[in-house]
Amino acid sequence: MAKIIAISGGSGSGKTFIAKALKENLPGGAVILSYDNYYRDQGHLKPEQRALLNYDDPKQLDAELFEKHINMLRSGETISVPQYDFSTHTRRKVSRPLRPAEWIICEGIMVFQIPMENYDYAIYIDADDDVRLSRRILRDTVLRGRTVDSVVAQYMATVKPMHRKYVEPGKKIANSVYINNDNNGLDPKQFDDLVKAILGKVL
Repeated sequence: MAKIIAISGGSGSGKTFIAKALKENLPGGAVILSYDNYYRDQGHLKPEQRALLNYDDPKQLDAELFEKHINMLRSGETISVPQYDFSTHTRRKVSRPLRPAEWIICEGIMVFQIPMENYDYAIYIDADDDVRLSRRILRDTVLRGRTVDSVVAQYMATVKPMHRKYVEPGKKIANSVYINNDNNGLDPKQFDDLVKAILGKVL
């Protein structure tokens, strides 16, 4: 039966980066399931209405489907992962199949909002606020068609307060907290310790 790892942390903390590193270093093979793909489709709203929604509220994510898919992967079933378009706040018509592996790495800001009994190991990626904001600006302007002004405005209006309310408390319930302020790659010792801690608890 597959083992499930959850990786949470603030926007721009480096969750995807650490998830990819774990995928390459955990024995037996791993796949990554991003909670970002489970944002609810807002295609029924006009574009200007979509822009006003608080996408940092857990209610904007389809927690029921995500939890169902975690349990399917754990049981050895292939799932169809929704594909979310952040530039339009809609789901694409075509989903992506994801086959199970020995390790399922679930990553996303709100993954700790799913009942924690779904996970075998929980990691919180911590980074300073200014580091996370700078990374978010680079990502959203390059990959998501946003302007710097819109990214900063959203950060101040919803990202920062929702982080304090929903995300940051995850540090207290995680099995490990990984400090990720450096943009020069992995901290070898810290990452090696993380892998050893996962294997020591789960295997």
